[in-house]
Order: sequence, then C-alpha cells, then structure tokens
Amino acid sequence: MKLFKLFFFLSLPIICSNILSAKSYNTHGQTGLINLPSAEIHQEQSIFFTFNKSSYTKLGTITATPFDWMEASFFYYRPDDLLWGSAKGLYLDKGFNVKFSYKPKSIVLPRFAIGLDDFAGTGQFTKEYIASTYDFKNFKLTSGIGWGKFVGESNKIKNPFGFLNEAFNDRAKSSDNFKLGGNPSYDLWFRGDAVLFGGIEAKLNRFKNISLKIESNPFDYYRYGCCGEGLSAESFEVRNKESDLNFGISFKYKDFGNIDFSYIKGDTWNIIFSIGFSSKKSLRKKNEFNPAIENSNYNQNKKNEFYYDLLENLNRNKLYLQSASIEEDSLSVTVDSLEHHNPIIYSSRSAYIAKKVSDFNEYDFKRIEVGHITRGTKINSISYKTSDLNLNERYPNILVKRNTIISDTKKDDYLKDEFKPIVKFPLFLYSFSPDIRTHIGSPQRFMYAGFGIKLTSELQINRNIVMHSTIAKSFKDNFDKKRSTPNSSLDTVRTEIVDYLQKSSKDIYISNFDVESIWSPLNNVWAKINVGYLESMYGGLSSEIIFKPFNHDVVFGVEYNKVRKRSYNQKFSFLEYEVDTAHFNVAYYEARTNILAKWSYGKYLAKDRGYTLDLSRRMPSGWSAGFFFTRTNVSAEQFGEGSFDKGFYFSIPFSVLSKGYTKDSNGFKTRTMTRDGGQKLELKNRLVDSFYGSTLTEINENWNKYLD
Repeated sequence: MKLFKLFFFLSLPIICSNILSAKSYNTHGQTGLINLPSAEIHQEQSIFFTFNKSSYTKLGTITATPFDWMEASFFYYRPDDLLWGSAKGLYLDKGFNVKFSYKPKSIVLPRFAIGLDDFAGTGQFTKEYIASTYDFKNFKLTSGIGWGKFVGESNKIKNPFGFLNEAFNDRAKSSDNFKLGGNPSYDLWFRGDAVLFGGIEAKLNRFKNISLKIESNPFDYYRYGCCGEGLSAESFEVRNKESDLNFGISFKYKDFGNIDFSYIKGDTWNIIFSIGFSSKKSLRKKNEFNPAIENSNYNQNKKNEFYYDLLENLNRNKLYLQSASIEEDSLSVTVDSLEHHNPIIYSSRSAYIAKKVSDFNEYDFKRIEVGHITRGTKINSISYKTSDLNLNERYPNILVKRNTIISDTKKDDYLKDEFKPIVKFPLFLYSFSPDIRTHIGSPQRFMYAGFGIKLTSELQINRNIVMHSTIAKSFKDNFDKKRSTPNSSLDTVRTEIVDYLQKSSKDIYISNFDVESIWSPLNNVWAKINVGYLESMYGGLSSEIIFKPFNHDVVFGVEYNKVRKRSYNQKFSFLEYEVDTAHFNVAYYEARTNILAKWSYGKYLAKDRGYTLDLSRRMPSGWSAGFFFTRTNVSAEQFGEGSFDKGFYFSIPFSVLSKGYTKDSNGFKTRTMTRDGGQKLELKNRLVDSFYGSTLTEINENWNKYLD
C-alpha cells in the first residue's frame, strides 16, 4: 500500500497529462511552491537572490544555475525565536543546497528532480527529496516524496527504499561524518521515514503574471529549532502548526523574479521576495555593428594614406591598431581592444573595417589576418577571406569558419610589421568609485559593512610593466560592533580579518600598491612578477609562470610567493609574520560543457600543505559560477568549525546589462567559514585565468558572434 501511494504521487502529473492536453510554458523567479520544492530550476546561467520572512524566521538564499539541469544555493537562516547568548534572534546558520533536474523530451512526461538541502554542516535544514512537476498551460502540478526535515509526526510513511536495503529504514540523529561541520552527511541521505507532498500553482488568466499556490504542509516546525541554545518561550507560540495546507499568491515580473504572499501552517503570514536574471542572452539589445568609415585624405603616398586611414577608423571603433603590414594580396594587422574579450568579435570587426578602408584606398586584398596584442604579446592569429566580410550578405557562420585560418602565432612577429604607431608611455589612468567592504556570516550578525570612497589608479610604464594602487577612505561602518576572536590553533593568517577592517576604517588605508610585470619568455608561455603591497593583509613578492598550448585545453603553471603580514591599519608597515608559499597548478577546459577544472597543490599561508580543487562553468560571454574546496594536512580539529576550507562564487559580465560591450564584470565569493587552513593570497590577474582567446578552443566557441 505504501509503495502504491508513492507511485501514485510521483505519477500524478503523468496521469493528468493524459487527461489534459495543453502546451507547457516556462516561468522564472522562485523555483518551487511556497515551502515545498518543485522539479523546476531557473534558466541556465542565472543568478537569483531570494528572501523569505515569516513571524519566526528569516531565510536568505543565493542561487546559481550553471546548467539547465542543475542549480546550487547558498543560504543564511536567522530564526527570530531561538536563543543565542541568552538573547533571541542572534543565532545564524548557513549551508548549501543542490538540485538536479531532468526534463524528458516527451510532452506527456513531467520534469523530475532530486534535491539535497543543507547536505553539509550543522544539518539544521537537512532534507532530501524526489519531485515531479508538470507544467500545463494554466497550472503546474507538483508531487514528490521527502526525507529528513520534511518529515513530521503525522502522515509519515515507511521508507520505500527499504526494500533495497534495510539500512534505509533508519536515520541517525546526526551524521557520523559530522566532526566539526562542513562534511557531507551522506550516511543520512534518503534514510528513515518519508512523507509524500504535493501542490498546485494556478495562473489567473484575467490577471497577468499572477498565480495562486496551494501546497501540503508536512513539516514539524519545532524540528527547525535545534541549534544555538534552543527554543525560547516565544517558540511555543510561533512554531505551532494549525493546518496541513499552505496558501499563497504570487506576482511575477517578467523573467526577473517574483513576490509571494502566503498564509502558512494555519496561523502565520509569510513573504518571499526573489530577484535575478539569466546571462544566457543580453538583457538589452546590442547596438548594431555598422561603422562609418571615413577617408582622411592626408595627401600621403598610397601606402601611408592607407595605414593612417586604417589607424583612425579602427581607433574610432575602440579597436586600437598596434601594427600593420601589406604582403602582396594580403593584409595583417594587430589590435588591442578595451571593450571585447571575445576573439571573434574583435577580429571580425577589425577585419571588416580594414576591408572597407582598403576599398577607399584601392587595395584588393584576398585575405585579412588579425591578431590581438596583450601585454606586448601576440596571442592569436585569425585570417579571414575578404569575400566573407559583408554585413549585407551574411553567409552562414559554418561557411565562414571553414574559410578562416586560425593558427598559433609567434609571440613577437608583429614587431616586424611595416607600420607601428607610436604609443607614448607612461600612461596614467585613474577613477574614483564607492568603496564597499563587507564581513558576512558572523554568528552575531549576518553582515558587517562599511562605506567609503576609493581612488584606483594604474600607471602603465610600458606594455609589460604596470603600477597598480587602490587608496581608500571609510566614512561609515559598523565593524567595531564585531569582536575579533581568531581562536585558531594555526597561525592567524586570515582570522584576524576583523582587526584589519576595524583599524583601517579609522583613517586612509591602502588596499594594494604594487608593481606588476607580465611578459612572454617563449611562445605559449607567460610569466608574472608582482612586488609591493599585494592585498589588504600581505605584501612582498609574488611570481607565476604558465604554459598554455594553443592546440590543447590544458594549462600548467607554477607560482611562488614570499610575503609578510601587513599592519592592521593597512598603511606601510609590517607585522612579524613571514611566510613563503608555492603551488603547482593545472587547469583543464572542457569546451562541450564549458566546465573549467582547476587543481592546485602546494604550501599555503598557514604553512599547511595540500590541494585545492575548483570546478566552475565558464561561458564565452564571461559568465561563470563554481565552487571550490581545499584539503590540507591540517586535521578537522586544528582547522576548527567547518572542518576544511570551501566556498562558492559567481561572476556576471556587465555586457549583458548594456547595449554596448565591456570587459568589466562583478561577482560574489563566499566561504562557509573564515579560517586559517588552506588559505592563499588574494591576487589579481592570475595568469591561469588570463589570456582568453589564446587557444583554438577559446576562439572556436565564439563563432555565433561573428561580425556582431
């Protein structure tokens, strides 16, 4: 009978699909009902923030969806009624969720999903589920089965997986793998009693983007009051459950999120606010590429006239000519682009402009080759047939690709070109911008923050040597409300971060002030040396060298750093702690899935040794999201709460928000805990992440942007 009920709940959408014939539709925002999950996920390359508030709790969640079949979330949970330090509402928990979703090709089958909530750490929200959702024209139907914190005292059923192995019938109160938190509790997953759940979201056709939600309510809310110092007297009022049904109304705004108002457990109002977007396509229509070509009439000889026209027209379109040379019926040029990191965009645009300029000057080139100069090195060579460079008669990109020659190039062959504009060094660039600093995840407060202004400057001494500096002044912060308690058995290489935030906020401080040299000693080899105040906590010497072969998708690198800890006020003096770190780095890019895997082994700031694994999805647009973890010879007891270093991050390119293009991006990176084990320097311009467009794969994955 139990197996029949399970089969009925999971099959309910399939049964309805054969009764109701309707075309499915997609919505975005919160991927779930009210408190229950659905089988849906956000559109791939999405980042969403969701805030859930009721009379007894606050829950904030950041969700990244790197694939159309997986999304991962990082959440903070702040119950208003639990005690922490004998006061209510100060306890803070955080954790990770992951959901894997599958959409069958058949329209008569629903979407299915398997999810793990709070699968590592304290286990405050630990629960697992299997769900199915069918999306009809006017409503969505979700049903599923849940384990762990889904299960209350009523309506629970015997675990259907028990017939596979009796071990599934029992669930321990805590994981044997718990230690000091942070380890996956896989010995609890899908074990113990289970509960069936379901719900409906129905569109109101007369009111655009508004829908009603009804769901079952299997939860025992007292089971979410385990941690801190436990329940308060208020808990026995706000955690009672008066109903096994929850009701809600949802207002969706296009693809950017929703606001849900709900009445849960028969006695509590709840609000959910979700906002975000997908970077799969630009949110604003791009300006059409149709450059105006001008003939300058310098009255020079034919060749010089052509070179000067080429220089002015490329520069006018922010494609800065570095060199040019005519050889019989072909033209080769090199450019530097401040707006584009996409090699097909900047090369095809440059070739098109060069062709139009050649028409003015009565040159009939058969091919135009474009290379990109980065830090004085030519990183690629892309040669187009001039007959393909036509905006009015666009040929299929597959044909253009077949006619185009992409080849490895010698790093400095452009120096032999006939025409080389003079670039006057040094160049000085600077900008003022808001300075926002945060310290997130403390048990006492979700976020400590400071606001000020910063001056960021860059002095380009030549193509290879640049001086960077960031000088800031804090106007307002609450860092002094946080106590600095490193309490580490290791050298306090990161846990004194609060001391740096507090002492630097009293006056002007220097985030970084260093001289950086990047050059290419050999083809496909790059090297870097930094000297100075490298980051907010350390200064000294940093060095790195990588080998990135053109015809392969792997990068090998070695880095060595010798640094000293900076004074807390982030000015010019240093503390006594000194350390040298070294790492061997390997990166591999799998182009079909856009997965970038990075592995690093070596010595860390606290003198511990081990490895870091970083897995991410990196899209050609510049969007990326991933997670990392570090294991060293430091035990869980020495490391402290969290057991080992780990976290997740994402980066969003600003180009998806604008009509034009830019290389700029912004992102978010967080660790579950700020500890001292497994810590590296926070360096900018790491070579292993640089020189995009220097391999055949990185060029070929961008053909959909040809003449864009």
